[in-house]
Amino acid sequence: MILSIHRKTGESLRRITDVLGFARSSFYQQSRETPTQVEDRRMAKVISEIFHAHRARYGYRRVQAELLDCGIRCDPGRVRRLMKQEGLRAVQPRRFRPRTSDGKASAPSPNLLAGKNAIPGKPDKVWTGDITYIPSASGWLYLAVVVDLYSRKIVGWSLAKTMKTELVCRALKQALQTRRPETGLIFHSDRGSQYGSRRFRRLLKAAGIRQSMSARANPYDNAWTESFIGTLKLENAPACNYTDDRQARTHLFEYIEGYYNTRRKHSALDYRTPAQYERVTLSLT
Repeated sequence: MILSIHRKTGESLRRITDVLGFARSSFYQQSRETPTQVEDRRMAKVISEIFHAHRARYGYRRVQAELLDCGIRCDPGRVRRLMKQEGLRAVQPRRFRPRTSDGKASAPSPNLLAGKNAIPGKPDKVWTGDITYIPSASGWLYLAVVVDLYSRKIVGWSLAKTMKTELVCRALKQALQTRRPETGLIFHSDRGSQYGSRRFRRLLKAAGIRQSMSARANPYDNAWTESFIGTLKLENAPACNYTDDRQARTHLFEYIEGYYNTRRKHSALDYRTPAQYERVTLSLT
């Protein structure tokens, strides 16, 4: 306040402090930033850059993990305080709402992940798959994904205008071409008719893959893939006004291949990205 009056009136600081009854020493003391305040201001700038680089998708825990990757140590409570101070609020996850598929798989396969520690110890031991809806100006689009359960990496995906068996077959073929897993891999999904079709099962058998399916009307058995789909829709809601399938495919490629797999830190992976988590595994073998 004193400095503002000084700038507006041109009066000396001595005259202003005398009139207002303030001690000049206290003014000079308050006008200087402490080392902690200087460091907070510098840290807040770095935190803001990280937050905006990830398009408001990161909360304070992921921001702290990103700081550590940059060689900057900062207490999580401090990161949280500075984010609140700067008004940096991450997009909030929606409450998980179970959704069921059509459940029309003929002769459903058993749930090979039930009653066990489902998370494998290596990549390409368990894959999971699911289908979701993507809105566009030209009508609904359908996205099928294949997730490696160990690293949560999207190893295959496919987008189409119809929800036919070809959709899930293309996603699986892409995963097989990219990863080339050993015989015995488990593929887990819900009981949707696409995953229970003869064509999809022939593809699994030819690749030496064992099929596993969730219990009827129980999407929690495939919560890992549901979690990715929820994240995809939450973090891309503002950008999901696609005009057509071509624009949607380009944007999904940028998000999945250019961000989710390689840049987005996952809380279940000790705040590493799927790509980082797999590199750690390879370095230990």
